[in-house]
Amino acid sequence: MAILFGFWIASVGIITCLSPSNKGAFINSFLYMFGMTICFYGLKFILGFYIPRFSNEGRFQTDLFIVYSILSVACGIGSFVLYFWNRQNVFNSFLYTLPASGMLAEAAACLIVLCNSRMLLAQTIFDVAFGLLFGIGLYKKAYNKILYIGSVVIVAALVFLLVYKPFLLTV
Repeated sequence: MAILFGFWIASVGIITCLSPSNKGAFINSFLYMFGMTICFYGLKFILGFYIPRFSNEGRFQTDLFIVYSILSVACGIGSFVLYFWNRQNVFNSFLYTLPASGMLAEAAACLIVLCNSRMLLAQTIFDVAFGLLFGIGLYKKAYNKILYIGSVVIVAALVFLLVYKPFLLTV
């Protein structure tokens, strides 16, 4: 849970690509994210009784569990909407940009952190690789290629400026 968003973007994007329908995309993404939330916080709570490093003084982290549970629902809804990218219309060109843009925006932020702090090498490699995989793979499927390219650039810049620059680059 304590990593950046690239892994979640990539995994939910792949789950959405492999799902058979909108409902399947929602259910698969939600169960994946919620299952990981339950496993992480449940295991951390149980291990806290035996290993001091995981100790929360016998308390379950309800606040974070609720936040990540809500994010699990949001990821499910996102997958439900993203599944509409299978329709051959202009709207699919924009939907295809979302996972690619998110990955590329995070890759840019990680690259800056890597250059400045010598941290996040693995995350940077992962984000660049999946950003390119999504970018190229979804470009091939986009209905309007020019809209796709323009949207990737604009959305990646907006995500970088609104999400990553204020929070990640202050470290």
